[in-house]
Amino acid sequence: MTARIVQGRYELRSRLGRGGMGTVWLAWDRTLRRSVALKEVVLAPYGEDMAVRRERALREARAAARIRHPAVVDIYDAFMDDGSPWIVMAYIEGTSLDRRIERQALSRREILSEREIARMGREVLAGLVAVHGAQVLHRDVKPANIIIDPDDRVFLVDFGIARISGESGLTATNMLLGTVEFMAPERIDGHAVGPASDLWSLGVTLFCALEGYSPFLRDGPLETARAVAAGRPPRFRRPGPLADAIAGLLVTAPARRTGAAELGRRLDTILAGPASWPKERDPRSRGREKSSSGLGREARGGNGVHDSGPGQDRDRAGEGRDGGNPLLGRPRQEAAALLGSMEPKAAGRLLDGAAEASGAAAEVLALLPPPRAARVIDHMAPHRAARLVGAMPPSRSAGILAYTDDRVTAAVLGALGVVPAAVRLVEAMTVRRACRVLGYVPPAVVAELLSATSDGRADRLLGGLSRAVRDEIARLAGGA
Repeated sequence: MTARIVQGRYELRSRLGRGGMGTVWLAWDRTLRRSVALKEVVLAPYGEDMAVRRERALREARAAARIRHPAVVDIYDAFMDDGSPWIVMAYIEGTSLDRRIERQALSRREILSEREIARMGREVLAGLVAVHGAQVLHRDVKPANIIIDPDDRVFLVDFGIARISGESGLTATNMLLGTVEFMAPERIDGHAVGPASDLWSLGVTLFCALEGYSPFLRDGPLETARAVAAGRPPRFRRPGPLADAIAGLLVTAPARRTGAAELGRRLDTILAGPASWPKERDPRSRGREKSSSGLGREARGGNGVHDSGPGQDRDRAGEGRDGGNPLLGRPRQEAAALLGSMEPKAAGRLLDGAAEASGAAAEVLALLPPPRAARVIDHMAPHRAARLVGAMPPSRSAGILAYTDDRVTAAVLGALGVVPAAVRLVEAMTVRRACRVLGYVPPAVVAELLSATSDGRADRLLGGLSRAVRDEIARLAGGA
């Protein structure tokens, strides 16, 4: 069968998914010779004039393309072909959260731990905050649209641009199939929607990850819509802080729903708790698995590990400063050697749980060779990595971040905010690297960082950014 070519450039290879807003294809970009995700947006044959709907689809795709955040998939292009809008997005190789949930349902050994779900939720939340800051609503947050790549990085994909299908609630039931169970009650009822609607969808998504099933899904779309509108999720089988945070998102009235800032604080508290190490498999086996950790036994004095001498005691994290982390209770050099011997993914998760001892964790991480330390940071939640980077001497943190992925570095800068440590990091980068990194940082933050630099390169850095970012910075400056 001859492959379908769209816009004379994109060769459709296979279908990645289909939802209420259209079909997503894996495609080959013949011009740039790379794989991309290509979405064919469905236009409903009712309501507004079709030309208006097409223009709205393209306009909102362009708005989404301005978003630069490590957790938000890049949008490359938007165009019309054969009467339908198409959106070209970065193709992320990885596993969708819904596949992970399916595996969890089939095997209790694959259960997602609360900290793992909280970490994914925190990264998606950070992406949504960037999306909402650009005056865009995702409107299709669900497990199928959250991708975890082989390095455990989390991406929010597939901007559904739901507005083009209208907000007419159940009159458009055919357009809501497959996603209605994740829609907020106000959208089902045809009321105005805002950022709180995306947070409801995130709450349903996290419920699915925690409990292993969709709370509002019923036999048919009408029954599902009624269950959503009623807003009464089932009782949690895994109660705890994460369940409480999710319950705050599943409040029917948008004004009473947990907001992004409060949700971030709750997820941070969960991530700051004792590390679930090794990975939690089954709630009934938490105690057994915790006692089976080799490092955990060593930290309790087993396997022949003895107390260090007086000289080493001065190099330990002091009593109460290691956050209960067994690694950080060791002498610095020994802790660094152990951290360096671990897989970067495991090391990153371990340091993610050291929020109460960021100074000690930064000291240990700084003892690793910069490329190795960078690999650990690549596997940390950005806001956690930012604490460690901010606690290091600027020369050391800049040396480590020189080896991290551009998107990771941008996320760390965004988490740091406009503080002296972030400004020093930008000043320590080459112009080329700084421009690549700043391209993923929200334009408002970029503008403040550039204005705070004192090395005389602000104009060169600004000139090296994309036209879209420069235009947004100029717009912000004009509005000020």
